[in-house]
Amino acid sequence: MEKKHITTREAAERLRVHARTIRKWIDVFEDYIHPEVNDRGHYIFTEEGFRRLADIQNRLQKPNKSMRQVRQELIQEGKLEQTPTETPEFLENIDPNTKVAPFMSAEKAYRYIMDTVNYINDTLEELSGRMQRMEDQVFNLYGALEKLENKMATQKNALYAPAKEVQSMFDEIRKMHEQLKAELRNVSFSQRLAAATESKFVPRKERKPRAARFFGIF
Repeated sequence: MEKKHITTREAAERLRVHARTIRKWIDVFEDYIHPEVNDRGHYIFTEEGFRRLADIQNRLQKPNKSMRQVRQELIQEGKLEQTPTETPEFLENIDPNTKVAPFMSAEKAYRYIMDTVNYINDTLEELSGRMQRMEDQVFNLYGALEKLENKMATQKNALYAPAKEVQSMFDEIRKMHEQLKAELRNVSFSQRLAAATESKFVPRKERKPRAARFFGIF
């Protein structure tokens, strides 16, 4: 029977953290978590690996607890072996802002970049789908308005159009309008999310304006 694995996204959803947080934990605690890599270059975890991720999260939730301190705890508890280069002075060099270790092998860096690129591609693909749905809804809205206009034109000799039929058309148009607004909100959120992720890899002077990045994907 094939062993079931947990993806980075699934682990992030279960622990209610961002996928980037999972990758940061891997950078520092890879020798404790023992993640595997699938054929797409993404990290995956066994149930035991996920349990250790949860253990790291619980330890980090204690007041004023840093990843450096958690790693030292694991070494003291015999759950990790201290490498020859892993001295207290070395651990002090862990960036306190990003909480990422200053060392990263070429293989790990490649996997990290590919994972992030695939995440951006998935986000842009979803954004493109939402734009297509929004375009369809705009056409439907215009179609409903044209239908209403034609209906009113055929009733020009009457004092008023059938009230129930007109009200039904207005309700349909109002519903389409609300759906369109919801899609616009979703598109705006996905756009900001993709832009925020992209900005971590593009130097500030090379970044395009937000609108240019958005319309450049089509």
